[in-house]
Amino acid sequence: MSITLRGEHFKRDFDYMVYEDGDYFKVLNGDSLAIDYKDKDASTAVAKAISFLTPDRTRKEIVKLKGNFVLTAPIELDSYMILDLRGAKLLLADGVNDSIIKADSKSHFEIIGGLLDGNRDNQTAGEGIDVINCRDFLVKDVFIENSRGHGVLVRDGSERGTVDSCTAINTSGAGFCLSSLNGEVRHVVVSNSKARANNYNGIFLYFGTRQCSVIGCSVREVTFGWGIEFENVLYCQAIGNNIRDCLGIGMKITGSSGIENAFIGNSIYNVGKHGIVVNGNYNVVMGNVVERASNEEDGRYDGIGLAADDGGGGVGSGSVNHNIIKENIIIAPTFYNGLRHGIREYGGDHNIIAYNTIIPNEIRHEIIMWVGSNTRVGRNIGFVTENSGEATISAGSTYVDVPHGLDVTPDPNKIRIVPKDDLGGRSYWISDVDASKFRINIG
Repeated sequence: MSITLRGEHFKRDFDYMVYEDGDYFKVLNGDSLAIDYKDKDASTAVAKAISFLTPDRTRKEIVKLKGNFVLTAPIELDSYMILDLRGAKLLLADGVNDSIIKADSKSHFEIIGGLLDGNRDNQTAGEGIDVINCRDFLVKDVFIENSRGHGVLVRDGSERGTVDSCTAINTSGAGFCLSSLNGEVRHVVVSNSKARANNYNGIFLYFGTRQCSVIGCSVREVTFGWGIEFENVLYCQAIGNNIRDCLGIGMKITGSSGIENAFIGNSIYNVGKHGIVVNGNYNVVMGNVVERASNEEDGRYDGIGLAADDGGGGVGSGSVNHNIIKENIIIAPTFYNGLRHGIREYGGDHNIIAYNTIIPNEIRHEIIMWVGSNTRVGRNIGFVTENSGEATISAGSTYVDVPHGLDVTPDPNKIRIVPKDDLGGRSYWISDVDASKFRINIG
């Protein structure tokens, strides 16, 4: 009896694999198991493997890397391919001054796994992964460190992409950046990823980026800039993220075109400046927890600031109107630096500040303060702006002083008096309103 084994019945999990073998990097054909190419230069071998993929394909083919690769040039991706880096470490050689992996005007590609080291002290430029004007892509489970620029940069017209479960640490730029300077970035999600020890924001959405989301990410120990920043972006959301131990602002929305964004359900702990800043219009800040902000200086920064400047205690730039600040928890615990205010509106109008819980153990000035004549503040726990009760003017007297129990001095025009008895034609009025009481007069 004879048995014939056919290669197509034993398909490998790659179309081409590049691996180390002595002084060479060899390209193994996944169908024939032949060595189709070898080179002493890792970048050349990887580029050759990508060039071997089927031309004009409409399904994704896989290039797998195994071993340690010192790259003298970026790996440039093609459409309809998977770069499988599980089991690979990529180190950028000195003086490349470019990104480790690049994709320019490609679609339907994936980058999976691997350790990328940008060798930033020996470069003048370069991202960990640079995605330019691309569509329908996935970056997953990649660990990036020491990039001269951003860890992952998605830019200039890219859309419909996901960056998931990645880590970017010790980067000179942001851990993760979406930038629309030369074309709108849209419908990109950064999820379940970690940014740490980044030198310009942990996660940064920039300049015209729209309809993108940052979900379930962790940001720690940012050395310059903010934990998460939305600058001049539209219709974007940051949901369920954790920001802690950063020197600057925890989260910030800024810019004249920073409109209709949302910070929802985020946790901000132990940051140097403001917990959250909103310097834009029509944004929602809801269900966030801010604890131990203003670590840089006692009493200088706020839990949440509207139109707040970066240095604390002053008015920032931009129009700040029609924002909703709702159902947040702000904690200023004892024995740590205090906040300037729990929530402060430095400028703007028509904002809503409601249903927030403020635990004011260490707040140096007003718990909530606002300037807009049409801004509405109410129903906040720890800061009373509404009250009711009864008062009696004794027989023979023409007035009674009423403690109002509010945390602000009320507007006399907004104090409502409803007589319980017939006044017999006499009139009544309000006077002597101050921080603790007002007077009801009758005559």
